[in-house]
Formats: sequence, C-alpha cells, structure tokens
Amino acid sequence: MKSKTPQLLPEDLLRYDDFKKLLKDRYERLKLQDPKFSHRYFCTKAGYGSSSAFSDVLSGRRKLAKAAALRLAKALQFSRGEEEFFLHLVDFNQADSLEEKNLHYTQLLALKGIRVEILSPEKYEYFSQWYHAALRELLYFHSCDGDFAALGRRLNPAVPAAKVRKAVLLMERLGLLAKDASGKYRQTSKLISTDDTGSSLHVENFQAATIQLAREALDRHPRQARDISTVTATLSERSLEKVKAAIKTLRQTVLTLAEQDEEVDRVYQLNIQLFPLSRD
Repeated sequence: MKSKTPQLLPEDLLRYDDFKKLLKDRYERLKLQDPKFSHRYFCTKAGYGSSSAFSDVLSGRRKLAKAAALRLAKALQFSRGEEEFFLHLVDFNQADSLEEKNLHYTQLLALKGIRVEILSPEKYEYFSQWYHAALRELLYFHSCDGDFAALGRRLNPAVPAAKVRKAVLLMERLGLLAKDASGKYRQTSKLISTDDTGSSLHVENFQAATIQLAREALDRHPRQARDISTVTATLSERSLEKVKAAIKTLRQTVLTLAEQDEEVDRVYQLNIQLFPLSRD
C-alpha cells in the first residue's frame, strides 16, 4: 500500500525562497516513496509532452506558466496550503521588475495560516531606506544627543527629523547603534550581514535606491566631489569571473581604508554596476 505524501508544515515552507528548490525536494520525496515516479512518469502526470520539460524548469531554462504551475502542484500532490504558497512563490521568483517582486512578496506575507518570512523582518526594515546605512556611518564620527533635525540636515539629500528619529530607534533596537555614557548615539561593532550574491529582495530595494541617488549625484554634486565613470567592454565567461573578483577586491579595499581612516569627515556611497548589454 502506497504511503500518503507527508505535507510540509508552515515552518518547513519558511526554508524556501526559490520555487525550483521546492519542486526538486518534493519530487525527490515522492521518488523515494514510489520508485516508479521517474521524470517520464511525472511529466506525463504533469501534462508535459517531453520528459526533459521538468529538468528545463528546474534549471531555469523554461519559464513556468500559471497553468503549468497548477499541473505541477497537482502532480506533486501539494496540499491546498502548499499549492497556494507555491503559486505565489513562482510569481515572486519570475517577476520581471523589482516593483512586481515587492507586490508578490506582500502577497506571500498575507497568506492566511502560513507565517512566511522569506526575508528577515529586521534586515528588510533596515535596508528599506537608503538613509539607514548612511545615518549609521554618519554617527561613526558625528555624535547625536537627540537633535534628529540637525542630524537629518547632515545627509545629502537631507532627511526630515521624524524619519531620522524612526531610523535611529530602529538601529538602536537592532543593536547597530547605542547610547554612550554621555547619552549620545554611537555606532556599535555589530553588523547586519547579507548574502554575497545580493539577490535577496531587501538588498535589491536598497540597491535600487542607491542607484537612483547615483543618477541624481550627477546634478547634486560638483565633479570634484564625485567619481562616476563607465566602461563598455566585451568579455568571455572566464573574464567575467575575473572582473567580478576584481570588483570584490575593490570593495574590500574600500572597507579596509574606511576602517583604518582616523580623519573621516563625510559619508560616501560606492556603487559598482556590471551588467550585460547583449544577449547570448
């Protein structure tokens, strides 16, 4: 007698931020339960004409349409809650813009009966505004005893006092800022880490905001106060990896210089953008 497929509990779903990983894990589970559950057998149940179709979905070579996602959910014996989560996750992963990603992420959070936290709420809130990181760095050398209006005016562009106060209290709650013996806010040594790929939604939102600031910097700051340059070049896959490594080394060099600098007097934002201008 074939055993019933164990359903994922809400806390199990929290592990997934990629629908392809969820598909692969469920398929492997079913295959262990029933040896006849091959790719060919599964693709037939899912309505695919080719046994390679599922592999194409898992590798990202094939985009998953809504109807196909529903067939996959049925073939993989998802419960109603799992299916709803899976369909929202497909929309989230395949969104064409950051705005769409934010919309689908909100829908994931709104799922009733499933506490979905693909992103850490603390990280999401910290990276939700560009000036959070800027304020934290500003407080490394500029003290604040509660005059949030004056602190906000030190930023460029300036930020209203109410937003600065909210940001400072958030970072105090996260342990990123603390009051010293004199009652002034100071930067702590605690850091919020992010994955190296920068693919998480909270990082993408932060990057989008700083890219907009970089565009505005062309008009906001004189040439001698900024360094904005561009390079258009042809690269092989091997050279691309070398360029990425060089960029990583540059970031680490900047951080080392900042850490060793004992005469800091301003906060800077360094954006390095590398992206394709042609198709394969």
